[in-house]
Amino acid sequence: MDNPLISIIIPTFNRVLLIRETLDSILVQGYANWECIIVDDGSTDDTMALVEEYLKKNSQFKYYLRPENRPKGANACRNYGFERSKGEFIMFVDSDDICEPFCLAERMALMTKDWSIDLLIRDTSLLIDGKKQLFSINKDPKNINIENYLRMFLRYEIPWHTMGSCYKRYILENCRFDENLKRFQDVSFNIKVLSRLNQLKISRDYNIDSYYRVDEDKVLKGNFIANMLDSLLVLYEIHVDFFKNKNYASDLRKFSCKIILEYVMPYFYQNKKESNKIFVWSIKSTLYTLKQKRELLLLMFFLNFKLFKIKGIGMNAFRNKFKRIVNE
Repeated sequence: MDNPLISIIIPTFNRVLLIRETLDSILVQGYANWECIIVDDGSTDDTMALVEEYLKKNSQFKYYLRPENRPKGANACRNYGFERSKGEFIMFVDSDDICEPFCLAERMALMTKDWSIDLLIRDTSLLIDGKKQLFSINKDPKNINIENYLRMFLRYEIPWHTMGSCYKRYILENCRFDENLKRFQDVSFNIKVLSRLNQLKISRDYNIDSYYRVDEDKVLKGNFIANMLDSLLVLYEIHVDFFKNKNYASDLRKFSCKIILEYVMPYFYQNKKESNKIFVWSIKSTLYTLKQKRELLLLMFFLNFKLFKIKGIGMNAFRNKFKRIVNE
């Protein structure tokens, strides 16, 4: 088959101001055999009216509402979109992402040149204030293989953005997005893909063909951090088997440490309840050593009693000490 069908799945929620640019980037693709499945998570703005314009322009666009019996969230929309799709290849795009006009053509050329490829990874860059950046945000291990990519996801050193990947259909028949996760969706999904499919063949190509829109203020909006911290505990439950492996446990510990340093400590007083849940879970878990748990308990005590506000007690010193102990 020279021109297989590729399904582009886009979850959306109240993105009327952004999704037009995303759909325009699909409309101008040089590769003709695609379908674009848009799944609405219950938008209350004019998203539906805007998408209807594209349904009239091109019948390759499909529009669905997330079924009421599915949990709210992008993951349920992605899974439902996959269930309605027909493509032999699957690609996920968020409703504010942008694809280059050559994106599909080059991806399909690479994957059909070697039909043994199961997962293609291409470079993604950033869209900042509407301007495309020229550098890739992808990360790679020194030795490119399934195991090393898996460990990067476990450490929260995300190798690729969801949009940068193109999957053979069978992968999603065996691995779906976790519909109870509000954050870490792509991390959890790719952990499952890389750990369950041992014979997976990955192809890595270094051309930028997609752009991730940056929202630098998102951590200050709504319940972003609270949802992130709650989702971290769900993520641990989903992937609990990795705690039993010493090598993987060390990776997950680095993941946990990063969240504590970057999101728990700086925003503790805005998200006190969720932050304390992370501390309590970490102290009770087998993830940390006794020495590391003592340091966590001390951090929790100082934050709850606002001791870092006392002159002479520096938070940065505690942060650096905790990071050093975790990496011992």
